[in-house]
Amino acid sequence: MGNAALNTAILERLNEPNALKILVTLDEHGAPHPTPKGSLRWDGERIVSWEILESSHTNRNLTRAIWFDQPIVILLVTADKQAYKITVKAARNIVMGKEFTRHYEEAEQRRGYGIAGVWLYEPIAISDQTPATRIAEEQAARPYFVHLDRLAKKEPA
Repeated sequence: MGNAALNTAILERLNEPNALKILVTLDEHGAPHPTPKGSLRWDGERIVSWEILESSHTNRNLTRAIWFDQPIVILLVTADKQAYKITVKAARNIVMGKEFTRHYEEAEQRRGYGIAGVWLYEPIAISDQTPATRIAEEQAARPYFVHLDRLAKKEPA
């Protein structure tokens, strides 16, 4: 699929209840920090997630991402085994006001506890990481990059 930053059909799949969503931020040393983030969703204009703890590694990494314009990746794996890498930019962290209160009350209702902040992300790019898609893309782009065992023909027994 390649770059499909405005493909809202894929972004809407963030709202599927059985989808696995992993948020990958970079720590202070540049090492990836993956964390499951069930609260990630598409609200029709942007990607939204909740942060439960102000002191969490993810919250610190997201703050650093805003300060230093670092990339963030969301790995989305749907129930039907489609996989997408969504590259985003951290746009804002909401910690008070009407929008925060609305999310806080929803979190309390759904999970039994509140949140420390609401993170907003701007999608930059989407790539289809489903194995069948990636194999087809690689075969089309690099037809001569074939492992030797695939070239060997086996004699029938």
